[in-house]
Amino acid sequence: MISVIAPSECSSFSRWPDYVDVKNPADGSLGMPDFETVKEIRRQVGTGAGLSVAIGDAHDDAEFFAQRAVRAAEAGADIVKVGLFSFSGEAAAGRFLGRINEASGQKPFRLVAALYADVAEEPFLRAFPAIAHRAGAWGCLIDTYKKGDGRLVDYLGAEQLSRFTADCRSRGLASALAGGLAADDLLWLDEVQPDIAGFRSAVASSGRGDAGIDRGKLESLMSRAAALR
Repeated sequence: MISVIAPSECSSFSRWPDYVDVKNPADGSLGMPDFETVKEIRRQVGTGAGLSVAIGDAHDDAEFFAQRAVRAAEAGADIVKVGLFSFSGEAAAGRFLGRINEASGQKPFRLVAALYADVAEEPFLRAFPAIAHRAGAWGCLIDTYKKGDGRLVDYLGAEQLSRFTADCRSRGLASALAGGLAADDLLWLDEVQPDIAGFRSAVASSGRGDAGIDRGKLESLMSRAAALR
Protein backbone atom coordinates (compact mmCIF):
# COMPACT_ATOMS: atom_id res chain seq x y z
CA MET A 1 0.00 0.00 0.00
CA ILE A 2 1.33 3.41 -1.01
CA SER A 3 -0.14 6.58 0.50
CA VAL A 4 -0.83 9.61 -1.65
CA ILE A 5 -2.01 13.04 -0.59
CA ALA A 6 -2.79 14.71 -3.93
CA PRO A 7 -4.18 13.57 -7.31
CA SER A 8 -1.03 14.81 -9.04
CA GLU A 9 0.98 12.06 -7.32
CA CYS A 10 -0.91 9.39 -9.27
CA SER A 11 1.17 10.20 -12.35
CA SER A 12 4.23 8.84 -10.53
CA PHE A 13 2.98 5.26 -10.80
CA SER A 14 3.99 3.13 -13.76
CA ARG A 15 1.95 0.30 -12.18
CA TRP A 16 -0.45 0.27 -9.28
CA PRO A 17 0.22 -1.36 -5.90
CA ASP A 18 -2.46 -3.58 -4.42
CA TYR A 19 -3.86 -0.54 -2.60
CA VAL A 20 -3.56 3.20 -2.95
CA ASP A 21 -4.16 4.99 0.34
CA VAL A 22 -5.42 8.56 0.64
CA LYS A 23 -4.84 10.67 3.73
CA ASN A 24 -4.17 14.24 4.85
CA PRO A 25 -0.98 14.24 6.99
CA ALA A 26 -1.56 17.87 7.95
CA ASP A 27 -4.57 16.71 9.98
CA GLY A 28 -2.90 13.89 11.91
CA SER A 29 -1.54 10.40 11.45
CA LEU A 30 -4.77 9.27 9.78
CA GLY A 31 -5.97 12.72 8.81
CA MET A 32 -9.05 12.77 6.60
CA PRO A 33 -8.56 14.11 3.06
CA ASP A 34 -10.96 16.33 1.17
CA PHE A 35 -13.58 14.13 -0.49
CA GLU A 36 -13.14 15.86 -3.86
CA THR A 37 -9.49 14.76 -3.67
CA VAL A 38 -10.65 11.20 -3.00
CA LYS A 39 -13.02 11.29 -5.98
CA GLU A 40 -10.29 12.49 -8.35
CA ILE A 41 -7.80 9.89 -7.11
CA ARG A 42 -10.46 7.20 -7.50
CA ARG A 43 -11.02 8.39 -11.07
CA GLN A 44 -7.31 8.18 -11.87
CA VAL A 45 -6.75 4.82 -10.20
CA GLY A 46 -9.91 3.34 -11.69
CA THR A 47 -10.00 -0.40 -11.09
CA GLY A 48 -6.21 -0.65 -11.04
CA ALA A 49 -5.99 -0.81 -7.24
CA GLY A 50 -8.13 -0.86 -4.15
CA LEU A 51 -8.63 2.56 -2.58
CA SER A 52 -8.12 3.11 1.14
CA VAL A 53 -9.22 6.38 2.78
CA ALA A 54 -8.40 7.62 6.28
CA ILE A 55 -11.23 9.29 8.22
CA GLY A 56 -9.30 10.58 11.22
CA ASP A 57 -7.82 9.91 14.64
CA ALA A 58 -11.03 9.16 16.46
CA HIS A 59 -12.58 10.45 19.61
CA ASP A 60 -15.58 8.60 20.99
CA ASP A 61 -18.26 9.99 18.67
CA ALA A 62 -19.46 7.04 16.63
CA GLU A 63 -22.14 8.90 14.67
CA PHE A 64 -19.69 11.57 13.52
CA PHE A 65 -17.20 9.02 12.23
CA ALA A 66 -19.91 6.79 10.78
CA GLN A 67 -20.99 9.72 8.62
CA ARG A 68 -17.39 10.28 7.55
CA ALA A 69 -17.07 6.61 6.63
CA VAL A 70 -20.18 6.72 4.43
CA ARG A 71 -18.98 9.89 2.70
CA ALA A 72 -15.58 8.31 2.05
CA ALA A 73 -17.26 5.27 0.53
CA GLU A 74 -19.47 7.49 -1.63
CA ALA A 75 -16.30 9.23 -2.86
CA GLY A 76 -14.84 5.89 -3.94
CA ALA A 77 -13.22 4.25 -0.91
CA ASP A 78 -13.13 0.47 -0.79
CA ILE A 79 -11.47 0.55 2.65
CA VAL A 80 -12.11 3.09 5.40
CA LYS A 81 -9.44 3.46 8.11
CA VAL A 82 -10.11 5.01 11.51
CA GLY A 83 -7.57 5.52 14.30
CA LEU A 84 -8.47 4.61 17.86
CA PHE A 85 -6.67 7.42 19.63
CA SER A 86 -8.80 8.46 22.61
CA PHE A 87 -10.92 5.78 24.26
CA SER A 88 -11.67 4.94 27.87
CA GLY A 89 -11.49 1.19 27.37
CA GLU A 90 -11.97 -1.85 25.20
CA ALA A 91 -15.77 -1.88 25.47
CA ALA A 92 -16.05 1.72 24.30
CA ALA A 93 -13.74 1.02 21.36
CA GLY A 94 -15.80 -2.02 20.41
CA ARG A 95 -19.08 -0.10 20.48
CA PHE A 96 -17.51 2.67 18.40
CA LEU A 97 -16.21 0.30 15.72
CA GLY A 98 -19.48 -1.63 15.67
CA ARG A 99 -21.47 1.51 14.90
CA ILE A 100 -19.14 2.48 12.06
CA ASN A 101 -19.32 -1.02 10.63
CA GLU A 102 -23.13 -0.83 10.69
CA ALA A 103 -22.89 2.27 8.49
CA SER A 104 -21.45 0.13 5.69
CA GLY A 105 -25.06 -0.92 5.09
CA GLN A 106 -25.68 2.56 3.66
CA LYS A 107 -22.73 2.44 1.27
CA PRO A 108 -20.50 -0.66 1.31
CA PHE A 109 -16.94 -0.35 2.61
CA ARG A 110 -14.47 -2.50 4.51
CA LEU A 111 -13.53 -1.13 7.92
CA VAL A 112 -9.93 -1.12 9.15
CA ALA A 113 -9.35 -0.13 12.76
CA ALA A 114 -5.97 1.36 13.68
CA LEU A 115 -3.99 1.56 16.91
CA TYR A 116 -0.81 3.53 17.47
CA ALA A 117 2.22 1.67 18.75
CA ASP A 118 3.66 4.77 20.41
CA VAL A 119 0.59 5.71 22.45
CA ALA A 120 -1.51 2.56 23.00
CA GLU A 121 -1.04 0.56 26.18
CA GLU A 122 0.20 -3.00 25.74
CA PRO A 123 -2.96 -4.74 27.08
CA PHE A 124 -5.03 -2.79 24.55
CA LEU A 125 -2.63 -3.76 21.75
CA ARG A 126 -2.90 -7.43 22.69
CA ALA A 127 -6.71 -7.31 22.78
CA PHE A 128 -6.96 -5.26 19.60
CA PRO A 129 -7.68 -8.03 17.05
CA ALA A 130 -10.36 -9.54 19.28
CA ILE A 131 -12.05 -6.13 19.73
CA ALA A 132 -12.01 -5.46 15.99
CA HIS A 133 -13.28 -8.93 15.16
CA ARG A 134 -16.24 -8.70 17.53
CA ALA A 135 -17.13 -5.31 16.02
CA GLY A 136 -17.20 -6.75 12.49
CA ALA A 137 -14.14 -4.93 11.16
CA TRP A 138 -12.40 -6.24 8.05
CA GLY A 139 -8.88 -5.55 9.27
CA CYS A 140 -6.49 -4.14 11.89
CA LEU A 141 -3.65 -1.68 11.41
CA ILE A 142 -0.80 -0.85 13.78
CA ASP A 143 0.71 2.53 12.92
CA THR A 144 2.54 5.33 14.74
CA TYR A 145 0.89 8.55 15.88
CA LYS A 146 3.78 10.95 16.43
CA LYS A 147 5.40 11.00 13.02
CA GLY A 148 9.08 11.89 13.16
CA ASP A 149 9.54 10.75 16.77
CA GLY A 150 10.11 7.11 15.92
CA ARG A 151 9.32 4.30 13.53
CA LEU A 152 7.10 1.30 14.15
CA VAL A 153 10.11 -0.91 14.91
CA ASP A 154 11.22 1.52 17.62
CA TYR A 155 8.13 0.57 19.65
CA LEU A 156 7.33 -3.03 18.74
CA GLY A 157 9.67 -5.86 17.82
CA ALA A 158 9.27 -8.59 15.24
CA GLU A 159 8.05 -11.10 17.83
CA GLN A 160 5.25 -8.82 19.03
CA LEU A 161 4.25 -7.93 15.49
CA SER A 162 4.28 -11.59 14.45
CA ARG A 163 1.88 -12.37 17.30
CA PHE A 164 -0.36 -9.57 16.08
CA THR A 165 -0.46 -10.78 12.47
CA ALA A 166 -1.01 -14.37 13.60
CA ASP A 167 -3.86 -13.32 15.89
CA CYS A 168 -5.48 -11.40 13.03
CA ARG A 169 -5.07 -14.37 10.72
CA SER A 170 -6.69 -16.73 13.22
CA ARG A 171 -9.76 -14.45 13.36
CA GLY A 172 -10.06 -13.96 9.61
CA LEU A 173 -8.91 -10.34 9.81
CA ALA A 174 -6.53 -8.61 7.42
CA SER A 175 -3.43 -7.35 9.24
CA ALA A 176 -1.65 -4.13 8.28
CA LEU A 177 1.51 -2.40 9.49
CA ALA A 178 2.73 1.15 8.88
CA GLY A 179 4.75 3.86 10.58
CA GLY A 180 7.91 5.14 8.95
CA LEU A 181 8.47 1.92 7.02
CA ALA A 182 11.42 1.94 4.62
CA ALA A 183 12.38 -0.28 1.71
CA ASP A 184 14.94 -2.04 3.92
CA ASP A 185 12.09 -3.11 6.22
CA LEU A 186 10.73 -5.42 3.52
CA LEU A 187 12.91 -8.29 4.76
CA TRP A 188 11.55 -8.38 8.29
CA LEU A 189 8.05 -7.61 7.00
CA ASP A 190 8.33 -10.75 4.90
CA GLU A 191 9.00 -12.71 8.09
CA VAL A 192 6.24 -11.02 10.13
CA GLN A 193 3.80 -11.52 7.23
CA PRO A 194 1.26 -8.71 7.45
CA ASP A 195 -1.35 -8.80 4.71
CA ILE A 196 -0.68 -5.12 3.99
CA ALA A 197 2.34 -2.89 4.59
CA GLY A 198 1.87 0.85 4.20
CA PHE A 199 4.53 3.24 2.88
CA ARG A 200 4.66 7.01 2.48
CA SER A 201 7.93 8.51 3.71
CA ALA A 202 9.87 5.79 1.83
CA VAL A 203 8.69 7.19 -1.50
CA ALA A 204 8.11 10.87 -0.71
CA SER A 205 10.20 13.41 -2.61
CA SER A 206 10.72 15.49 0.53
CA GLY A 207 8.75 15.41 3.76
CA ARG A 208 6.00 12.90 4.49
CA GLY A 209 3.39 15.65 4.51
CA ASP A 210 4.56 17.44 1.35
CA ALA A 211 3.08 16.58 -2.02
CA GLY A 212 5.45 14.79 -4.34
CA ILE A 213 6.54 11.20 -4.93
CA ASP A 214 10.04 10.23 -6.05
CA ARG A 215 9.53 7.91 -9.02
CA GLY A 216 12.89 6.21 -8.54
CA LYS A 217 12.17 5.40 -4.89
CA LEU A 218 8.66 4.24 -5.77
CA GLU A 219 9.82 1.92 -8.55
CA SER A 220 12.62 0.50 -6.40
CA LEU A 221 10.26 -0.20 -3.50
CA MET A 222 7.64 -1.88 -5.67
CA SER A 223 10.24 -3.98 -7.50
CA ARG A 224 11.77 -5.17 -4.23
CA ALA A 225 8.33 -6.00 -2.83
CA ALA A 226 7.40 -7.92 -5.97
CA ALA A 227 10.63 -9.93 -5.79
CA LEU A 228 9.80 -11.08 -2.26
CA ARG A 229 6.42 -12.35 -3.39
